[in-house]
Amino acid sequence: MMKNFLLTLWYLPSNLWYKYKEWQYERKCLKHLGIKPQKIYLSKEDFDALQERINTPPSPEQIESLRKLLSRPAPWDNQ
Repeated sequence: MMKNFLLTLWYLPSNLWYKYKEWQYERKCLKHLGIKPQKIYLSKEDFDALQERINTPPSPEQIESLRKLLSRPAPWDNQ
């Protein structure tokens, strides 16, 4: 019983710190963007698929397509 209580006291400040940082991020989004940050809920399988897709390097065709896109002038530069 005492061990659980001491562990709770030990982890409580770190939990409060993360809650404060989350609240601070939400306030910044509201102040600068006027919206709350979006939360995305994924199943374990979907999360694993997303992680795999993020960690997979892009194909050479995708890189070339991006290179062509970035070499074009921006629309606001044509004015």
